[in-house]
Amino acid sequence: MNVYINQKVYNDLISHSFKRLPEEACGFILGGQAHGKNEELQASTFIPLRNVASNPRNRFDISPVEMLPYLMDSNNTVIGLFHSHPTAPPIPSEQDLQTLWHAIPTYWILSMLQPQHPKLQLYQIKKATSTTYHKLAFVIGQ
Repeated sequence: MNVYINQKVYNDLISHSFKRLPEEACGFILGGQAHGKNEELQASTFIPLRNVASNPRNRFDISPVEMLPYLMDSNNTVIGLFHSHPTAPPIPSEQDLQTLWHAIPTYWILSMLQPQHPKLQLYQIKKATSTTYHKLAFVIGQ
């Protein structure tokens, strides 16, 4: 699966993550099926959400009150869950793999380990008897 990301969404992810340092940033990615491309997604909007975790430097939690309107909106589908890793690579942590978000198609992690070169990685997380993950390809366009 490819995920198409416009430059504005990509820039918004980075900007929000810088603003939240040294804490983890988080939010939703809205979008849908890429035009004319089966099994591929187009990200259209980044929705920053507050990190309400008790230890926001090492984890993220989103308030159900804040996220519910986006999850219930049939006109703007949530295609991704985003968060940053301020001091770690963009690889799912054990906490990430314990997520209850496996029903959302993509899981986005932006590493701020090297702030001058943030590194984005997208995943699909599948729940089974053991949780697995694999990288997804993405394209940043105009």
